[in-house]
Amino acid sequence: MPNAAMKVRLAFETAQKPLTLTELKTYTDDLERNEISMALCYLRRQRYVSRSLIDNANNGRKTVWLYQYHKTKLPKE
Repeated sequence: MPNAAMKVRLAFETAQKPLTLTELKTYTDDLERNEISMALCYLRRQRYVSRSLIDNANNGRKTVWLYQYHKTKLPKE
């Protein structure tokens, strides 16, 4: 069975667009939100995911992170 990072990566490849945590949850129904969050953290450390703060269209938090997956590693900052 694939791990959470592989499932999150597959979700990005399926969607072909940047996703928020809520949108990722719809692509990976079998994962908990904390598992998705840990996978995103792992992929960010590996430099395959970047993120930017955007206004939230839904109720709740005012801003949320928008995650973008990159097929190749990003350069070190």
